[in-house]
Amino acid sequence: MRADRYWTVVVIWAVMAAFLLVTGCAAPAPQTVEKTLNTEENAQETADVDTEEEAAEPIELVVWSELFVVDKMQSDPTGAGRYGLYLKEQFEKEHPGVTVKFEYHGWDKELRRNLTTALQTGTAPDIVVGENFFQQYAEQGALVPLDDVIDDIRDDLIPATYRAAQYQGSVYGISAFTGIFGFERNCDVVTAAGLDCDNPPETWDELLEHARLITEEGDGRYYGYTLQGPQGFEVGGVFRIAVYLAQAGASMCKDDCTYPYFNDPKAVAVMEFIRELNKYTPPGLTFNPDEGQVYTQLFHGLAAYQIAGSWHPGWAKEAGCEDCRYSPVPIPAGGEPASMVVGNVIYAVLQQSEHPGLAAEWVKFLARDDVQDLVYPVLGRLPSTRSALTRLRPKVDPANRAFIDELLNNQELGVLPQWRKDPQKLWRIYNDMLTEILTSQRPVQQIMDEAQAAADEVMQQ
Repeated sequence: MRADRYWTVVVIWAVMAAFLLVTGCAAPAPQTVEKTLNTEENAQETADVDTEEEAAEPIELVVWSELFVVDKMQSDPTGAGRYGLYLKEQFEKEHPGVTVKFEYHGWDKELRRNLTTALQTGTAPDIVVGENFFQQYAEQGALVPLDDVIDDIRDDLIPATYRAAQYQGSVYGISAFTGIFGFERNCDVVTAAGLDCDNPPETWDELLEHARLITEEGDGRYYGYTLQGPQGFEVGGVFRIAVYLAQAGASMCKDDCTYPYFNDPKAVAVMEFIRELNKYTPPGLTFNPDEGQVYTQLFHGLAAYQIAGSWHPGWAKEAGCEDCRYSPVPIPAGGEPASMVVGNVIYAVLQQSEHPGLAAEWVKFLARDDVQDLVYPVLGRLPSTRSALTRLRPKVDPANRAFIDELLNNQELGVLPQWRKDPQKLWRIYNDMLTEILTSQRPVQQIMDEAQAAADEVMQQ
């Protein structure tokens, strides 16, 4: 690395040194995939992007990827591994002399710690993967803006899929594949309770009434709703509640979504709604820390309704749900349709890259038609471009079509806040607030005000 670039990086990341000394984190030994396989020739031209290097000398492009890609390339090369192998093989074919090297360095908190370490020590990769932490790195000058690179494809990208990597109007990363929340129902349970499964609830009031009737009719055999609470994955339950918050026009953040807003008065109706829903959830399930166990109860006929990710149709079939169906999430009176992107895998280029132009070209390559068209048939996930979703829509069943329609047509698609300071503490405060709301009958606004005071204390430290 050039000396001027190294010292720039040191200055940028000096503020992180105290955190690193406290945590003592260190990047784990990477899992690498350097195997090159032949794939069918692709006739599509590579997008015209300026690069720093020609292929006169060998170049290694290091990509920190997710475990699924790295593992499947080795363990299932003819199945799910075909996606990662195609990325590697096709890009190398179109760029002689370039080797794409995938590494896995964790996910979520582990990934952030390892990225911070790598940036501070000058050992960062060319490209990094993630979902919901890019804004803080863009703010610190660690990422390369991609606006000029993606200018010709930007209209084909769904804004919510890159919003988590957008800072002060510039885009610093784009989505390789994505997901979204919808509404799931087990028709065996719904019809057993005497309701018409062809007409799912469309409003909160209808959902509460259906959930009450189903729970009463079930008499302990089945229940009306599955609510994931504040245990286990720190934002698992928050993600689903955020859908209801967005529908009601309530927010968890302010000041360009950098400061916690845990006591928005508009959120009172949402919290009272989920408190009521919790009455119709199988006993004890709300606080089960195993997210998989929470949602499979519906597949097994123990619950009628739940918020579901776009991967649920395949999951439901594997679990034996013979008649699970999907529709938009019910909305409150006076509210608007809204949802959240989830499982949204983003790649970004780091300023420390020795080959930033080539790295930006690789990220843009992820949005190309041939790559996007591999996502659903190989990974079972949803592509991130409008054109790929439009091509896919007539080829899938009504269940998957419902989620595609949400991505294409819902104008209110959000992402979770990216706290700049002590995110784990702030999410813990929010989850503690949810616990109090779901386990007591204290006034909701009072509970939210207490959470806000705790968040203010964290922000002022």
